[in-house]
Amino acid sequence: MYLIMGWKKINSAVSMYEEPVFGTVSAEHRVMALSIDKNSNNPVKGLAREILRSNQNDPRIYGNTDESKLIIVESDNGLQWKKVADLKIKGIDKIISKLAGKDKVLMGLEDPDIWTDEKEIKHIYFTIALKYKNEHGLDIYLGHAQGKTLETLKATPPILGPTSQKIRGFKEAAISPIATKGKRLNLTESWKLKEDGHSLQTIAVVEAEDMGKPWNLKSFFDLKEKGYHWCKEELSPCRFIPKEMVDFGDCLVVIVNGREPKKKMDNKEVRGDYKPGLILFNTKTGEIPWIAKEPLFEDPDAKSITFASEFVQTSKDEGILYCHVDDSFVRAYKINMKELKKYIETNFT
Repeated sequence: MYLIMGWKKINSAVSMYEEPVFGTVSAEHRVMALSIDKNSNNPVKGLAREILRSNQNDPRIYGNTDESKLIIVESDNGLQWKKVADLKIKGIDKIISKLAGKDKVLMGLEDPDIWTDEKEIKHIYFTIALKYKNEHGLDIYLGHAQGKTLETLKATPPILGPTSQKIRGFKEAAISPIATKGKRLNLTESWKLKEDGHSLQTIAVVEAEDMGKPWNLKSFFDLKEKGYHWCKEELSPCRFIPKEMVDFGDCLVVIVNGREPKKKMDNKEVRGDYKPGLILFNTKTGEIPWIAKEPLFEDPDAKSITFASEFVQTSKDEGILYCHVDDSFVRAYKINMKELKKYIETNFT
């Protein structure tokens, strides 16, 4: 299914497919956050985020905002994706209206994740971003819809949402492949407000008994205590790597996205760079015993963002990681699992 041409080696474990697999480098039309339905084939289907309106000139500058929607995409080979339709979710407008009330407005649906249960029901998790009309700030909900196909989804109430003035919401679900006593410890990105009013995005551990009903918050990952420079500002989960590919006992390898601290550029404060990296996660205890000291790689053409959104196993020892670059287009990266395991074993402390 996957083409074997056009790969450029970045390091011992990662090679980059040189052409964008969805969208274009010039980004007249911005797309990102590719998620794939791994139970589909001929063609393979998935979801992505399409930007409708934006004030973004440079992804590094604070204050950029996007309005977006979710779309259905497909591919015959995994390396050439195209849009086939806008995603329709029955009942979503009613849920959004209730969440927004009179004081908030929808920025759009964002960042889809697809997971299929043992009954072959597709669960779609996505960000519902609501902006306050008369004050600064957002409420972030992890929305949910389910159905037999991507074309027949029905919305349910959000899985997670704001719980206090300090915890403003959740997004970016990474579903654990291992259930213990009928429950899963999943990972999400959480939005917390710091004392200075800026948001802190870090990984939250959440417990799910029913994948279609609200999850329970268990803990937050403390970036100040354990984070390295490449992820000291923000940390967000992407995907679990299957245990059969890289085995570390009770711990699974998780691909995450980290952001460096803000920096100065031309006498202006700008965001740090986003890069993919690795952590180990104990699926029984919810602990994160190890985080890589350095990112796994960085796209050589990126201005500041190389953000991983999907991982697909293509053989026993290889997989494809999909990332969007500078919030503009999607690139594919081939990961060699034998080299990845060597990297973790060499750097584990």
